Amino acid sequence: MNLAADSLSGLTAEQVRERLGLEFLEGEGVWIRLLWRNDSGNAIYGFLTRDDFSALHRLNEDELWVHVAGAPVDMLQLHPDGRVEEVRLGRGEGDVLHALVPAGSWQGSSTAGDWALVVCALAPPFSGFDLADAATDLTAWPQAAARAQELIRG
Repeated sequence: MNLAADSLSGLTAEQVRERLGLEFLEGEGVWIRLLWRNDSGNAIYGFLTRDDFSALHRLNEDELWVHVAGAPVDMLQLHPDGRVEEVRLGRGEGDVLHALVPAGSWQGSSTAGDWALVVCALAPPFSGFDLADAATDLTAWPQAAARAQELIRG
């Protein structure tokens, strides 16, 4: 399916989910659809709503997020060296269209509106992830404690 971002404007979150054939990803809490996968990498649609955010997690692979349509996405990255990075993906003034999350960095995202659609590409392909919970030690990033807690489920 070729997608024109303009074809989604004016649709509700439910209509976008139906049009793209998205499925809910338990744990992380976003809606996804695999776009492609081979031995070198993979890509998915990732869909966030006001209620369905990307919970704080870390991957073994580098991941590139690209904003496709909808509201901006507010992403938190907690890097192993103690750096905190807050990125706004979107199409507005000061937003960026894409962001790289290095392997091993904690990341979590939420939309600033009703819904947002991104494409996430990984290289090498997805092999699993760690999902943060209340017992996860995030003391290396005290300046991001409040935002990190917003991105932990349960």
